[in-house]
Amino acid sequence: MKKLIDLKLFGLVAFLAFVLVFIGVDFIEGQVKTLGKPDKPDKPGKTKTEWIAFTGDLVGGQTVEGCCPNDGPFPEYGMTLLFKVGNFPPSAYHDGQLFINRYGAGRNQKYKVQFWNDEIGIAIEIIGGVIDDDKKNKVLTVTFTDEMCVNLWTGSPIAVVTFTLVRSPY
Repeated sequence: MKKLIDLKLFGLVAFLAFVLVFIGVDFIEGQVKTLGKPDKPDKPGKTKTEWIAFTGDLVGGQTVEGCCPNDGPFPEYGMTLLFKVGNFPPSAYHDGQLFINRYGAGRNQKYKVQFWNDEIGIAIEIIGGVIDDDKKNKVLTVTFTDEMCVNLWTGSPIAVVTFTLVRSPY
């Protein structure tokens, strides 16, 4: 009887070892298949490099790589703010980081613009705008008219601003 139990236990251990080896080989083959392959090119209309431009009370325009999923990256961006922010006078140019994306859902969808530089203490946020999404030409235009610009960290009002944001493939 003891030999029968030992034999069953040995059979079970051998079977489990075989399963683990099979799973490991399958995993390694999957890893090897992806080695040496170039990254897939961007699909048309899904480019990672964009031209992002602001005109109006926010002024800037530059190419940006990988903007702007909710969890980052938050690209470097330089812009001139034509309104007073903290101790900085109007028309001051600032380097910082940028986050722009749709805000809300459905018919009442708005757009969010955040720009900040922790080293110098600038952090602004504007939510609003009228979205014009030209899908044929892959150009997004958002027109902000008399929208409240607030401090990103405190929510306190800074200024009422008017500007246009344009995103297009580069």
